[in-house]
Amino acid sequence: MAEQYAGQIVAVGPDNLDYQIQVFQDVITERLLSGEVRHTPGLKRYQIQGGGAVNQISETEYQVVATGLKLTVYA
Repeated sequence: MAEQYAGQIVAVGPDNLDYQIQVFQDVITERLLSGEVRHTPGLKRYQIQGGGAVNQISETEYQVVATGLKLTVYA
């Protein structure tokens, strides 16, 4: 299983500052008996710009694990 960069999300915190959340996704690579290689997307992991873990609360809300800071995605 490998991990690849899947993009970034820009969110705003309660202090009206922009925060960049990096998105990484696991990719499972399987080789079938026919010789075909299949790549299946796995779980997503979120990380704040400084390297801390982030949990996704809802479609538009994220929370920094270390500080409890809630971030809201806009546009």
